[in-house]
Amino acid sequence: MRCAVPLAALVFAATSLAAQSTDTEREAAADIVRQIDSLEARLQPARTAERLAARADAGRDRLLARVEAIWNGEMQGLSDWIGQHPEVGWHEFLAVDTLTAVLRRYGFQVALGVGGLQTAFTATWTSPAGAAGPTLGLIAEYDALRGTQGDFHGDQHNAQSPVAFAAAAALTEYMAGAKVLGRVVVYGTPAEEVDPPAKFILWKAGVFRGADILVRSHSTVETRRDRPGFGVCCLNINAVKYTFSGRPAHQLSSWNGRNALEAAVQFYSAVDHLRSTWRPEHRVQGVIPEGGVAPNVVPDHAVVDYFIRYPDEVYLEHIDRMMRDAAQGAAEMTGTDVAITRYGEDRDGITVSSLEELFWAYAKKLGAPGLKEELGRPAGYEETGFVSREIPGVGITVRSSSFPNHTYGMRDDAFTEIGHRGFLFDAKIEAAVLYDFLSQSAFRSAVAEEHRVLAGLQDRYLAQLRSVYAPEIGADRALSNQSHMEIRVPKVERPERQP
Repeated sequence: MRCAVPLAALVFAATSLAAQSTDTEREAAADIVRQIDSLEARLQPARTAERLAARADAGRDRLLARVEAIWNGEMQGLSDWIGQHPEVGWHEFLAVDTLTAVLRRYGFQVALGVGGLQTAFTATWTSPAGAAGPTLGLIAEYDALRGTQGDFHGDQHNAQSPVAFAAAAALTEYMAGAKVLGRVVVYGTPAEEVDPPAKFILWKAGVFRGADILVRSHSTVETRRDRPGFGVCCLNINAVKYTFSGRPAHQLSSWNGRNALEAAVQFYSAVDHLRSTWRPEHRVQGVIPEGGVAPNVVPDHAVVDYFIRYPDEVYLEHIDRMMRDAAQGAAEMTGTDVAITRYGEDRDGITVSSLEELFWAYAKKLGAPGLKEELGRPAGYEETGFVSREIPGVGITVRSSSFPNHTYGMRDDAFTEIGHRGFLFDAKIEAAVLYDFLSQSAFRSAVAEEHRVLAGLQDRYLAQLRSVYAPEIGADRALSNQSHMEIRVPKVERPERQP
């Protein structure tokens, strides 16, 4: 999760356009929101969800009881263990070894290193009745945060895999016993907290291909479902590095050198001077992680690293282009060179109300804590957006801490009653949603239709945004200057196994 509290962002409201961030967005979204309203009025997702959750179903109730037994019997302890052994993104070797060993015991066929990522995996279970049924996908995360006091699970990713495992294991037992066709696939996705986005890499590699639905859980301070539409948890993001190269020299004869650090500082300052020309919803934050090695040597290498954020991806590219021009200008004025690498992209995903309302109906039925009736803004169900544009899904977010995300308080809550209880609700709701998707063909059709229509509307919305923004930013220039993302996954040496 890239931010602790949602920032100002584009929101589709079924009752009002007032939730749009700017006049430009309101103008572009007006017709799209009306069509989303019409779709939801026809599908009636809240009414369907309430009916499904309220119905008597002995099979579902036994499934949920089994989820609780598996959680209490093994998965809660596994969650605590991962929390006590934090590993940051791309380094989650111990977690992957442990998690995949557990999955093999439950009868899953494990594939390691999928998508070319060392600490990614898939685990597949096929029903003895056959695979010719829905493929139920569960996303499992396990990376920790970097912190001043060492690596720590301040976003409670330690629980996301055990939560998914409890739901998946109970579902496989039910499907085997009832001779239900289909597959259950657990997707082990590393490095959620760092770039490049692992789920984007896995999506590009086709790892998620074939899934009919994806579910995921995440830590939160409240239990809330989201509106239908387009959005992402922490705004659209370009992660960009600007690498300045100069020429070294002794500081006593600095004129013989070309100072890459001065170029980087000029660029960093220029970005601050550009802020008044950007719409106020932007969030642009950067650091200078490399700026030289010795005071008496003119730095010939410096790096500026930025996260460029905006509520929509069209204006985001406008900001990106202006920053690229500023970097090139700083290089020209200092006689240095600059290489610009976009190493990560997060984009709006699709929020499907049919699944959000079903999550909410079960949260209320089961008595989940921290219920908030007000709908959140659309956020997809995972941070990259690209996955949820292709596959419908839902993020289960039950209150599991009284502290904000990315804090030591949230880490500590993962080991106490508030965390353990929230995680159990996550697991039971994941299982309930997947059970209804598996057993209710009409519901599956409604989910597929809603997702398909929203995906079409998203393409139209982006086209309309480009048209509305054109007088302000020059749409043709903004589009023609887009850079390509260059994915460089860090090469990490696997530590030697300790005796």
